[in-house]
Amino acid sequence: MKKIILFIITLLAVLTGCARYPIPIALSHPTNYQLKMQSAQHWEVLAEDVAQRIKNSLKATFPNAVVKPSIFIRYTKEYEKVPFGKAFYHLLRSKLVQKGTVVLNDMGYKDTLLLDYDMQVVQHKDRRTTYPIPGMLTALGAGVWLVSQADKHWANPGLAAAPFVVGADVLASSSRYFPGETDTEVVINTTMTLRQQFIFGDSRIYYINDGDFDHYENDSKNFAVVGCAERSTCPAGQ
Repeated sequence: MKKIILFIITLLAVLTGCARYPIPIALSHPTNYQLKMQSAQHWEVLAEDVAQRIKNSLKATFPNAVVKPSIFIRYTKEYEKVPFGKAFYHLLRSKLVQKGTVVLNDMGYKDTLLLDYDMQVVQHKDRRTTYPIPGMLTALGAGVWLVSQADKHWANPGLAAAPFVVGADVLASSSRYFPGETDTEVVINTTMTLRQQFIFGDSRIYYINDGDFDHYENDSKNFAVVGCAERSTCPAGQ
């Protein structure tokens, strides 16, 4: 039996080594981690981190300045239409002020730094986001065999289910720390300029729940009414 198994393994290795593919084989990136935005408190955490980085950037860019340049945060009407756009403006302004940065409500001074931010929602249409954990299928097969043997030979066959119960608890607990990938991401960019010079730049990418995309972009659609050349061709009511 062992010789047969060894022969099969050797044969598979030879066949794999001799294989030829007409196109490059897809290779996944190394495993990485990406945060997931799920609450306004997460926006506050982002604002805190960006404000600290801006403060550090001011120290590095203007090391000899007794008074660091003031900042004006550009706020457009479009930001009023999306929850993140409005909330992030107020959160970032508050965090900057708390860190001793001078924030102005207009661009009245030529040496004022202009701070901009924007959001871009990326919705993937065709990608694989969930893969089985390595060893999961093997463990499942072994578990089924374990239960079947316990039912036949064990004095307390109910104990065979204990590992599965513990495993379910561990899986449920891990969901708190690994909320799951989605097909929707958001890219949040923050830049600061002094006239034509970039002083600061920060870009973050987060997973967001698929149904929360409208927190970051305006989903309203505007329709223009065009006059008809001939009354008979106009839709009813025009």
